[in-house]
Amino acid sequence: MYENKKVSKIVDEVLTYLLGKNATDINIKVEKLPKYTMIQTTSQNIKLSEQELVELRNFLNSTHREAETEQYYWALAGEGNASEELGLVAIMVDIAEIYYEGDELKMDFLRKRSDN
Repeated sequence: MYENKKVSKIVDEVLTYLLGKNATDINIKVEKLPKYTMIQTTSQNIKLSEQELVELRNFLNSTHREAETEQYYWALAGEGNASEELGLVAIMVDIAEIYYEGDELKMDFLRKRSDN
């Protein structure tokens, strides 16, 4: 029922995070497939150390998605400070991949669809 709004909140939080890190040339692709939605971002001019990259990847994959928790928290996305933004994203996605490809930071999020 709220699947589209949840996906748009994820996109909003990721975009806010990237802008807060002074990223430039940000591209976001949302692909809705029958069983899942894939959100892919690429951005320039964002430098994370290898340690920061590993910590961010681990953080985003450390929380297991639970429908009950998500139902409550998805509406709060955008209400907290910058340190909480991606925490809410972690609750709403099933898999997060964060990596560099050349000079581009890539963030890929997979969310199993709940409106099937």
